Amino acid sequence: MSALQPKRGKVLPLRRLRPSAADERASNAARTIRTKLSLLEGYADIMEGLSTDLKVQILGVMAEKTRELSAALQPFLDHSVEGRPAISDYRVVRNRTRQLIADYRVLLARLHQTMAQTGEPETKENLS
Repeated sequence: MSALQPKRGKVLPLRRLRPSAADERASNAARTIRTKLSLLEGYADIMEGLSTDLKVQILGVMAEKTRELSAALQPFLDHSVEGRPAISDYRVVRNRTRQLIADYRVLLARLHQTMAQTGEPETKENLS
């Protein structure tokens, strides 16, 4: 039996590295997320066959747990790429679109005038 156990003199114990703050935070978040997801699955299982009133109450609890789940994931979301541009970008594009439409209307009116002066048949486009 002594042949199966390693000799103490030649085995060096490895130092346990303390996890960094980021690793610890991620581990805690993963634990919280697993717990919240497990609760949500349990609530969904419980809902089968219950009355409408109880289902509404359980859905309220599930909504709260979902909010908590979202809050746990929030620090890990990439805020630089949120999936949609800032509202100021929408405003710039909207103003540019308005300007282009106004320019189009002016140019179309000028085209109609030129066509009328030359005697060519007018285009059927509407100015609005």
